[in-house]
Amino acid sequence: MPAKQSVIKCPKCGYLPNMLGDACLKCSTLLEKICGECGFANPVEKNYCDHCGSLLVLHPPPNGENALLPEAPKTGSFTLEIESIQDTVAEKAVSFGSKPAEGVTQQPSVTAPLKSTREASQPPATPTAAASVFIPDSARLPAQIGLSKLLQPNLLKKILGTAVTIILLSVLFGILYMIAAPSLPRLRLMITAKSYLTNISEGKFEKAYDLLSSNSKAGCTLDDYVKNSKEYYSRAPAWQFKDVQIFTLDKDAAMIRYQLKEGNLEWKDDYISFVRENNRWARPYIWVLFQPIEEALKQQDFPHALFLAQKLYLTDPVDPRTSGYLCISEFFMGLYEKAAESCKRTIDTAASYPVGYSREELFWFNSHYADSLRYLQRDRAAMAEYDKLLEWPGLASTELCALHLNRADSGVNLKHYERALQDTMRAESFCAQSQAKEDARKRLGYMSGSAGNEAIAFAQKSRFRTDMPPIGEARRRQLETIKTRLGQKNAGLLPRDEWLAVHVAGPEYRVFLRQESFNQQNRKTETRNIFIFLINLWTDKAKVEKAPDAPESGAKDKG
Repeated sequence: MPAKQSVIKCPKCGYLPNMLGDACLKCSTLLEKICGECGFANPVEKNYCDHCGSLLVLHPPPNGENALLPEAPKTGSFTLEIESIQDTVAEKAVSFGSKPAEGVTQQPSVTAPLKSTREASQPPATPTAAASVFIPDSARLPAQIGLSKLLQPNLLKKILGTAVTIILLSVLFGILYMIAAPSLPRLRLMITAKSYLTNISEGKFEKAYDLLSSNSKAGCTLDDYVKNSKEYYSRAPAWQFKDVQIFTLDKDAAMIRYQLKEGNLEWKDDYISFVRENNRWARPYIWVLFQPIEEALKQQDFPHALFLAQKLYLTDPVDPRTSGYLCISEFFMGLYEKAAESCKRTIDTAASYPVGYSREELFWFNSHYADSLRYLQRDRAAMAEYDKLLEWPGLASTELCALHLNRADSGVNLKHYERALQDTMRAESFCAQSQAKEDARKRLGYMSGSAGNEAIAFAQKSRFRTDMPPIGEARRRQLETIKTRLGQKNAGLLPRDEWLAVHVAGPEYRVFLRQESFNQQNRKTETRNIFIFLINLWTDKAKVEKAPDAPESGAKDKG
């Protein structure tokens, strides 16, 4: 059977228009398409009822309601009542949610039974010429009756639209997170730094303590922190800060630079460090360890000083003062590899993170670094550092004395003997203290070639092995044995020894032990070298170049 007729009607004035449109031509109220099956008021653009799913078939208005039509113009011409497309589009959102008009009986939703094959095959009623204006082509199709609400096109569109929206939002949020993720640590750092400085400036020390690192809290209680902070800032002038910026940022440590104004002084750059732990930024508090380390260094208790310095560095690896204490402690304990690393880190960080080191303190950090390189036999690097130190402004004579001797030491190790000689001569002129001056004079003698006797004495005191007597003593015992074997009658046949030294270069001397003996077979006196040594008086090393039954190892130290 054909679908029941639907009508377009104004819910306010009841006007039945003679053409499609969204708004009533009389009162401008949004029109509704009343379902012929259930009476539900649908938006006019709907072809199927949102309530029962029936086809919304339109026919010309009944004759009885023609009185509601507007009177035709007396001129006899036909005038179209047209609403602007802009107005139509603007009203759609409201029309979609319209409820049934007052006065229209809303029939309950009834699922029509399936038609028989014969009924389904019957052609729909032929529309009149007037009806063709209102009935779209889709109305000529059989009505889709009995659809489940879940299968209704409008509902499916809503479900699919929601799913697509969720997916697009998820992708969008993922992209935004990937873009923003690298900036999150910087943002968290800036928030923490500003919060800490604000709390300190406002005297909220309890809140500032909450921002300290775990190592800081382990070494300083809340009460001690508040007490120390109140004592310090009560003596300090009023201060304020601005222009907080990230100066350096590593994976687990960062440095903040900001503008500081103390009292009536000018604005200046100041710095503050932070460490990252448990995915948060925290302020290291290290001042409580400064005094114990200073006391340990003063008492030359370097192991204890090193222990405290290591604890300090674990708390704040950015502040140059932490690596500075490591530099001093490791150097005086002879841990030159570690000292070189710590001293260099102190020099580099102090250049960009001013902490108030004096000229003298910075000089000794550089000096310990250069000396550590020299002890590690990295002499080229050491000489480069000594070159920088000798250009340091305002050096005292004692400092110039030590620097020239140390640079000469590296020059000797590199066999730059001429340059080493010049440094030794300068050192002798600067050294004022008796011990330093005597050492400089002795080394100058080594370099000038006038230390032959010292070279001979050094060779005589050298040993082949630590369990053997010195070479000079072993030779004396050997001659005593020969003398005893020859007896008094043949005492004239006893060999005679002569020690000679020849200057090679720099502090190097070649030392000979020559033996003069009488050959009874040819009745001639013969001379031969028993021992030949290459002696370096500066480095205290002796190399055996010739010896009877000498061990295969080359260099021998003075024993």
